[in-house]
Amino acid sequence: MKKTALFALLVSVPFLFSGCDLVDNLTGKKNDNNNNVIHPVLLNGKWGYINSKGQVAVNPAYDDARPVSNGMAPVRMGTLWGYVDAATSSIAIEPMFTTAGDFGDDLAPVQLPGQRYGYIDRRGDFVVEPGYDFASPFSEGLAAVRTDGLWGYIKNDGSLLFEPKYSSARAFSDGLAAVESFEGWVYINTSGSEVINPTFRIASAGDFVDGVAPIQTAEGWGFIDKSGNLVITPKYSEAGRFSQGRAWIRSGNFIGFIDKDEKMIVEPQFAEVRSFSEDMAAVRLNNSWFYISRKNNLITISQPFSSAQSFKDGIARVTLGSGQNMRYGYIDKKGEYVWFPTR
Repeated sequence: MKKTALFALLVSVPFLFSGCDLVDNLTGKKNDNNNNVIHPVLLNGKWGYINSKGQVAVNPAYDDARPVSNGMAPVRMGTLWGYVDAATSSIAIEPMFTTAGDFGDDLAPVQLPGQRYGYIDRRGDFVVEPGYDFASPFSEGLAAVRTDGLWGYIKNDGSLLFEPKYSSARAFSDGLAAVESFEGWVYINTSGSEVINPTFRIASAGDFVDGVAPIQTAEGWGFIDKSGNLVITPKYSEAGRFSQGRAWIRSGNFIGFIDKDEKMIVEPQFAEVRSFSEDMAAVRLNNSWFYISRKNNLITISQPFSSAQSFKDGIARVTLGSGQNMRYGYIDKKGEYVWFPTR
């Protein structure tokens, strides 16, 4: 295969520092004039949220805070979890749950102390009563649930799509979901029918994006289409799903990026990567994280970070230091801080 776009560790955009107002949280939804996207920040040992301009949206008062999903963000006080509404930047569901999952399709899997999993709506009312050993967030109108060690799916009214029968189950994506049977992984549609069950054994299966999904066979990782046909022959030691027309693959000890024609867009050279998001991808060289641009396949944010997350609404969370000295901040696509790292 001819490999192109040789990658160089070059700075095409200088990294700059900028101040942010500490007086004036992981990721969210929009609100500024579109600022329902809020992001967790840690300040003086407490978690709150900022908007994408670096302004405090929710005062730091929580012991933990997770990214926004479907407009709601899980927050913890002591041992109990509740939810902040990103649209109002205020607590919408008081902390009362020992486990709080992400919202999807306006429902979230939760667990009250001493009870099993059920699903609540955005007001905190149970729509699906507790009754499951484990429950996953809704996606495309269905959620994977486990009972007595077996997985099935429920609809948003709580009715079963079919009786639990699989040993593992993933979320629906692009109209299909990967489920693990005794013969290996197969894919089902939203009616519960097995629609991809190839003659070769699938040892592990990823999500479909734009009609393509990563799968693992005895020969390695490759990609199939919705008909179950191999479109990229399994030969990689690892592979991730496509995002913005690119997927990461591990060849030998290093990771690079390919397109759907299997053209090597960025040569394998990284120890770890995040998928492309908003035309940027976080990559790790040795022990430091940087960002590459989808526009030129070069490192355009060269300031090293201890860790780095994907961009959302124009900013990305980064960390400096480690252990008790770890500090969390946010940068924009020029590498400028919108929230200088704090702890």
